This record gives sequence, C-alpha cells and structure tokens, in this order.
Amino acid sequence: MALRRDRPVKRRKSSQQEFLGKPAKRRSRPARRQHRQEQALLPGLRAGSSQPARRWPRLSALRVAAALLAVGLIAAVGVLFSSDLFYVQTAAMRGLHITSAEQVYRQAGIDGYSIFWVDERAVAQRIEALPYVRQATVRTALPNLVQIEIEERQPLVAWKVNGQEFWVDREGVTMPVLSAEAQAAAGLALTLPALWDLDGSTALADQRLDPQLVASLQQLHQQTPEVIDFGYDRIKGLQFRFPGGTYVSLGYPEGMAQRTASLLMLHQSLASQGQTPAEIDWRDQEGYFLRLTP
Repeated sequence: MALRRDRPVKRRKSSQQEFLGKPAKRRSRPARRQHRQEQALLPGLRAGSSQPARRWPRLSALRVAAALLAVGLIAAVGVLFSSDLFYVQTAAMRGLHITSAEQVYRQAGIDGYSIFWVDERAVAQRIEALPYVRQATVRTALPNLVQIEIEERQPLVAWKVNGQEFWVDREGVTMPVLSAEAQAAAGLALTLPALWDLDGSTALADQRLDPQLVASLQQLHQQTPEVIDFGYDRIKGLQFRFPGGTYVSLGYPEGMAQRTASLLMLHQSLASQGQTPAEIDWRDQEGYFLRLTP
C-alpha cells in the first residue's frame, strides 16, 4: 500500500499581514522638482548645465593694499632714476693747493652719473692716481651732493737723476716739477734742497727715493738753509759742503738721522771755537774722521 505524501498547504496571509509585509508603493515626484533638489545638493553647478560654475576669487583688503604699495614703489624707483635732481653736476672740494679742481673733477669721472651709482671708494682711488694727491676721501648725499677732501703730497726735495728732475715727498714718492708760472698761479714759493744723483744709485727698486734720505735732507736744510745742493754716490753716500767750505760725507741712509743730528752739533761746536775743518767724514756709525785746514 502506497504511502501518501501530504502536500504543503499554502496559507493565505491575512489582510493585516499583507499590509505589514508588502512595501507600499512610493509616489513618484515630478522630474522638475527632483532636478532642483539635485542642483541644491551639488553646489557650483549652473542651472541647466552639468559643468561647475566659475568662482571668482575674492580680493581681501590686505592684498589690495600690497598691490598698491608695489605700484607705488615701482613709480618711486622710476622717479629716482629718471629725475635730473639725482644726477651729479658738480662737487665740493677741500685741500687743493697744487692740483686744480677741474683736474680732480675730471679724474673722478662722476659728471652726469646718478648719485645712486657713485662708488665712493672707486672714485677716491681714481683721484689718488693724480701725481700730487696722496689721499682722497669721497662722501655722497641725497639728492646729488658729492664732497671730495684731498690730502696733497708736499714736495720736500728736488731729485735730479739720469738727466731728469722730480719733486719728492716724505715717503719718497716722485711728482712732476711745476713750472715757475704754474707755481706762481698756485701761490707756491718753494725753495727745495736739490739732491744730485752722481751715479744713478739713489733710486729704490720701486723707483722711489729712500725716505730716510729725504728726512736727513730736510733736517739739514732746516738747520742750514743756505745749503741747497747735495750729492750722492755709491762710495761716499750723501755729501755736501757747509757755507764755510767744509766738505762732509754722511754715508748711506741707514742710521743717517742720528749722524745728521750729531754732525750739526759738531759743526756748531767747531764754529763757536773759530775752527773750520777741511773735511768731516761721518760715514761710519761708530764715529767720524776730521781733517783740519792746514
């Protein structure tokens, strides 16, 4: 006998169960309203377009002020470099006696230059290349002021060497000799001791005269202004004659200042005793040789 299989019985849900289990149908919104909501949810979209709207930057007050300041600075710089007020047209000078102001101004090379482009040290170096200028100091100030202070070399000796003549200052630096007319125009009245180089042995390696020799010549000339001419050679060194006829040899520049002072004291002592020696040889630092007049 065959077994009977019971089929599953489908139970119908009640109306309440159907209501709770089956989702209710949503009411569709109009497409236009829904499109507006999408636009509201996506900021930056233009109406009727899927591309983002272009957003213009906002300029803050600080940025505007910075831009105006930059424009002002550019305009100010343009005025500074273009206005004639800031261009050099002359210079104030002090300390000139031998060199003319026209020579210094031309050598400075600043005429027509903007005051902002004037290099004070470079201008001073150009001026110091003039033969009579020892040192130059240059100062500038707005709007176009240039002040030049000059320290000129002071001629102390007239150096005659190899058929030429130069003026020499205390450092042994040579200068061209001014003519009598130029000296008169400059208000100079120089009576300088003359050093004659008898065999070309006075010049140093840099073509200067030994400063120790210059100092001794100046000292002798101050104590005995009537002595004008001096000679120099490799054997006897510095040599000259006192007004009474005494021939003097002072040797080489080393230690000459001390020998010169001792010589002047000896000369005064002999003159007070009425003695006029024929020769005084003081080339040796240790002592001198005296030859009296027979």
